[in-house]
Amino acid sequence: MATLLTPNVFFQSSWLEAAVEFGGAHRDGGGGEDWSLEDLRDPLDFGRFVDELVAAALPESPRKPGYVTCTYLWIVEGDVVLGSLAIRHELNDFGLN
Repeated sequence: MATLLTPNVFFQSSWLEAAVEFGGAHRDGGGGEDWSLEDLRDPLDFGRFVDELVAAALPESPRKPGYVTCTYLWIVEGDVVLGSLAIRHELNDFGLN
């Protein structure tokens, strides 16, 4: 049965496999648009990526202009990442449109 989990470095290889299936297309709800898949193959970079996703839920975390607080969750079954969710904590003009 699928479960929602906080992003975790344990799922690096499965997350990368799932991301590759998109063939370079934008992955809504996945976060990380500033990270290349090549960079995320490095465990240290992937760790920083995961830390960034987790920190996005904290109001005090820095964020790009126009971005709001957001909780990222991964949809996982066993050790396989099936997808992701991005739950925005508030709506700005972009989100309302």
